[in-house]
Amino acid sequence: MSIKVIEGLTGVVLAGGEARRMGRINKALVTVGGVPVIDHILARLAETCQHVMVIANDPAPYAERGLEVHGDVMPHHAALGGLYTALLKAPTEHVFVCACDMPFLSAPLIRHLSYALDGHDAAVPRDAYGLQPLHAIYARRIAPVLQPFLLRGELKLEKVIATLDAHILPPAEVEPYAAEANIFFNVNTPADLEQARRQAGHPGEP
Repeated sequence: MSIKVIEGLTGVVLAGGEARRMGRINKALVTVGGVPVIDHILARLAETCQHVMVIANDPAPYAERGLEVHGDVMPHHAALGGLYTALLKAPTEHVFVCACDMPFLSAPLIRHLSYALDGHDAAVPRDAYGLQPLHAIYARRIAPVLQPFLLRGELKLEKVIATLDAHILPPAEVEPYAAEANIFFNVNTPADLEQARRQAGHPGEP
């Protein structure tokens, strides 16, 4: 079932990593179930977000898909730099941010986060492993808060979130959305890729 697009929300894919543990292969383009990971992500964002864009230092793979692509305003500053760029470039007041290697995003959780935001600076889920800042929604107005962290080289998203008026969703609230899929799973290594393919019912996929 399709989920109604959330007005005022831009979905942002952060694709600026170097993918060293994947042999520098573009993780967004590896396939899970015969479909590139980026296309799994875009399908979820198309269901939920009014606008979609990608933050990437190599725009070609995404421009070919007709996507709006921006390079990092402050390159080599990890996901925090990507979030900062997203907040500066987004045409809407709020952004949902995810990584380019997350094939199992939850559209229902994105919608729930949009309700949970409710005037806060951010809505961030927490599971048994901790905060999940790359399946979260942020208000565009927090961009100035990020800049000092970037200038100091303090790049942990969790440290920034601790300074915000953030609504942290507890594990019990997140679990119903994660029950059927490992929604926060990242494809960081070849072993992770095989695990994702098994979860999608395609073990041994070439």
